[in-house]
Amino acid sequence: MAGGGGSALVTDRLELAPLTAAALDAWIVGDRDRLEAQTGARFEAPPSPPPLMEDALPAMRDGLGAGSEGEGWGPWLIVARVTCEALGSCGLRGKPDFAGAVEIGYSLYPRFEQQGYATEAARALVGWAFEQPGVAAVRATIPAWHKPSLRVAEKLGMRQVATTHDGEVGEILVFEVRKPPS
Repeated sequence: MAGGGGSALVTDRLELAPLTAAALDAWIVGDRDRLEAQTGARFEAPPSPPPLMEDALPAMRDGLGAGSEGEGWGPWLIVARVTCEALGSCGLRGKPDFAGAVEIGYSLYPRFEQQGYATEAARALVGWAFEQPGVAAVRATIPAWHKPSLRVAEKLGMRQVATTHDGEVGEILVFEVRKPPS
């Protein structure tokens, strides 16, 4: 099973599985053998994180508090089902907040971009989130200049609900999709 964590999500082309702290540790230090042993996926050498994730990996690992590993509320590894190649990561930033919202993020290695993988992975994870108790909405915070991520949010049916500013990144757009009525 990819990721090394709990139950996988399977789509037409992908398998997503929660990443464990051990897998994240191996990714952080670039230990390809250990990372592949932990996840069952193939990584390029050296196994650096996808764009915009390098600084986030330690926080992701630390966010997997005791007892929450494999529950799905953190990073998930995106793996091509046919080749077992690691394509990137898609994840949630913790459990739902007081309003029932969770935040999603996604990043692919550049050679896998513009092939629909991010949309396919994010759609699967949004679906998983909406199956969890207490989740009413999924949000994405996206730099205004990051067109590929904006397209993914649009394809997921997300609507812009706010704008904020980050001193380092610039304008940030906040998108949201609400859980459909049951």
